[in-house]
Amino acid sequence: MKKVGLILFAGLLLCTAAFSGFYYLGTVSYRTMMREPQPELVWLKKEFNLSDTEYSRISKLHEAYLPQCAKRCARISELNRQLEQLLARASVVTPEIQNVLAQRATMPADCEAEMLNHFLQVSRMMPAEQGQRYLQWVEEQTFLAGQAMEQRHQSTNSLPHHSHSMADHQM
Repeated sequence: MKKVGLILFAGLLLCTAAFSGFYYLGTVSYRTMMREPQPELVWLKKEFNLSDTEYSRISKLHEAYLPQCAKRCARISELNRQLEQLLARASVVTPEIQNVLAQRATMPADCEAEMLNHFLQVSRMMPAEQGQRYLQWVEEQTFLAGQAMEQRHQSTNSLPHHSHSMADHQM
């Protein structure tokens, strides 16, 4: 009986070692990519077969885009903080609250426009076929993803869904 247990244990140990080895070898390229300073750009280079020159130009575009994106995010956070403070003191909607709400309402559209402009610039740095494939991927992952979600939500309800929470409009 001890011999059967020992054989089962050795088999289990061998299977675990084999799985771990195959997993390690199968994920080495992904682990290497994740150690890069900008793994998302390394992925882009690999996925869209970019040359070193194309990759370099796209990296520069990305580096120029990030500070502007950070400023927009900081502005959204600031407007949210202002609104929070105003609401904590208010018992009615004041013109100041309306002003912050109006400013805050335009931010997601501004962010999306800048993001779309960036994506279009990136696509123009790629060979035409890869640029089109990239734009299709971007649409599915960003702009069309929310739309598809809304359509799925509407198709599950018999009545059209028109109400949205404040969180739906925050970025």
